[in-house]
Amino acid sequence: MYRHLTLLRLRWYALATGRVLVRHWQGFVLAGALVPGGMPVGRLLTGLGYPLLAALQVGHDVLWHWWRLVAIQGLALAWVMVQRRHIDGGAFMAYARSLPLSVNQRRRVDLSVLLPANSLLLVPVVALLVVAPTGLLGATATPFLVATVCVVTGLVLLAELAELERQLAALLTFGLADALLSWSLSRPVDPASWLALSGALLIGASFLVLRHPLQASLQTWVRRRVTQSLPGGRRLFSFLPPAWRIQAQVLWVRHPEGTALRTASVFALALAADWLMQKFAFDARALPTAILGMAAIALIASGLYRILQSAHRPVQPYLHALPLSKRFWTLQDTAFVAAFGTLPLAVLLAPIFIHLNAPVDTTLALVLAYFVLLALLRLPLVHGGRQAVLLGVILAGTWSGAAMAVVR
Repeated sequence: MYRHLTLLRLRWYALATGRVLVRHWQGFVLAGALVPGGMPVGRLLTGLGYPLLAALQVGHDVLWHWWRLVAIQGLALAWVMVQRRHIDGGAFMAYARSLPLSVNQRRRVDLSVLLPANSLLLVPVVALLVVAPTGLLGATATPFLVATVCVVTGLVLLAELAELERQLAALLTFGLADALLSWSLSRPVDPASWLALSGALLIGASFLVLRHPLQASLQTWVRRRVTQSLPGGRRLFSFLPPAWRIQAQVLWVRHPEGTALRTASVFALALAADWLMQKFAFDARALPTAILGMAAIALIASGLYRILQSAHRPVQPYLHALPLSKRFWTLQDTAFVAAFGTLPLAVLLAPIFIHLNAPVDTTLALVLAYFVLLALLRLPLVHGGRQAVLLGVILAGTWSGAAMAVVR
């Protein structure tokens, strides 16, 4: 049964993911074009494994390691959350759940599907495991580093499994496991560090055999809160105007995973641009960095146009019957996306106002041009069809080049 169910789930995942790749092939081609050619294999592997190595370097305090481990797990959980429909197996699983399968059998199948689903996230893990024995990483305790990478990978897979099973209380357990793992990384490598490393993995795996007392109460509380405050999202978004309330329900109630990931991405880009400008000491490279960050944030935020447009399409006959202008929802969607992009823009431009002392008219012109770009991106994202991503990237790239030419 495990073999047949796993093959069916993997086949569904491959078909569903393949359809996504076909729709967005331009983005993957552009991402591949950014990989520098002629780079030595050793440097490429070291670069791929560096983000994970930076979080696992010994010698820092517990908090320094803990929040980085939590961030890694949060990224993995968001990655799986976006693919939940593909990983769950589709409508077929409604029948499969009625079969007399044990919990362990279902978990084995889930883990078998999670491995290919995490193929992109496992690239840094494989790169670090390949590079670690070669000595390219310098004076590091290689056995302890390899063991730590394996434990982190195991905790991430277990956390994703808990997310698929909707065991919210287990996430608190993984926070405790991360704390113990952080303590082992904050001290010299000794038997206590190895013991803490093993304990972190055991604590993370405890949800496989224990049903935490907090789990049932937490699930009941969450279900009650969702029932009370989200009957279609009416009470949660009651402070918004009626049109924006509908749009917020579409994004946060119907598409919560993708909206959460998109929100985290734009704020992460804004913070990364701020960090780069700080590293550049706010010299002549700071303003071009801010412009590139604005173009990337606008491109990610503009993806909301397609979600909103797909929500409007099934109810077009009803919308046409309302006493509204023909461009009403076009203007409302544009205004909503502009409001969505305002907060990351404020985070991005705050250091410029504080440190760069840029002219006010230049900064205001950049802000105005940013909102013009957000409005223009609606055209390729809604009417571009399969070329939407490519046309959006071309428009954002052209805008950033023109903006850099003007500010110089």
